[in-house]
Amino acid sequence: MHEVRVEEIHIHPVKSCRRIEVEHADIIATGLAHDREWQIVDSDGNCVTQRNRPELATVDTALDGDEVTLSTPEHGSVKLSTQGAASVTVLPLVGRRPVSAVDGGDEAAAWISDFLGDAHRFAAVTPSSEHRAPSSLDVFDQTITFVDLAPVLLANSASLRWLQERAVEPFGIERFRANVIVDAGDAWVEDTWHEMNIGSTSLTAELPWPRCAVPQIDQDSGERHREPAVALRAHRWCSEAPSLEGNLKALMEGNGLFGMACRVGPAGSTINVGDLVEVTSFQDPLIAPPLND
Repeated sequence: MHEVRVEEIHIHPVKSCRRIEVEHADIIATGLAHDREWQIVDSDGNCVTQRNRPELATVDTALDGDEVTLSTPEHGSVKLSTQGAASVTVLPLVGRRPVSAVDGGDEAAAWISDFLGDAHRFAAVTPSSEHRAPSSLDVFDQTITFVDLAPVLLANSASLRWLQERAVEPFGIERFRANVIVDAGDAWVEDTWHEMNIGSTSLTAELPWPRCAVPQIDQDSGERHREPAVALRAHRWCSEAPSLEGNLKALMEGNGLFGMACRVGPAGSTINVGDLVEVTSFQDPLIAPPLND
């Protein structure tokens, strides 16, 4: 059996801005520390992402302790911190239920407003936010940050290579904005994983992940492309999900699937690049693996 290890770990301190590749990640109550801790909101408190502002992919992020620095060559840099921040209420992308958060301050608001060309601000979740996914979709049973739903997204680079070989144009793993990237040797085997141990951390894969238009955005230039949507439509399309019901069923059907959405714990554990991935239980895949055409 192929030995599976963690190849890369990505965190995204600000939802839809550039990833940071790290050697290890601490696990907190919401998932990976600092992942999607911040989001950009418009003047009505709505979450703003690469779905409608693909240029956010070009905003660099850096971490110094709990302080986030954002920068672009044209706009310089600005720091985000939750220290002494004012309380605000924002609307996350999924569910749109009000979430108590803290504001990123006027200087940061001016910076992102200048970058995007109209009024925006930053908001951050805190431990007191107690943000949860909508009840009809909450299969993860833990608080979350400004992720869409899943505390952690796991991807298999063998599946990426399988798609790349059948794609009409190149793309990389960063397009999928996953957290934990492993190489399982075989493509799509991750669809069958349920419970895993990675070092001192336990993950439970609850769902394969339906992909929106964000993976079509080049994560260096912000330009939109055809792939991986073409390859996903041809090979990884979920036409029906008879094993699911209600909103979960609707979430999956009519979408291409890539990666596994996981719950994670316990708080205080860590995941490191190079850690062995031990799969301890399995499940039936939601869709049949594609043929090796």
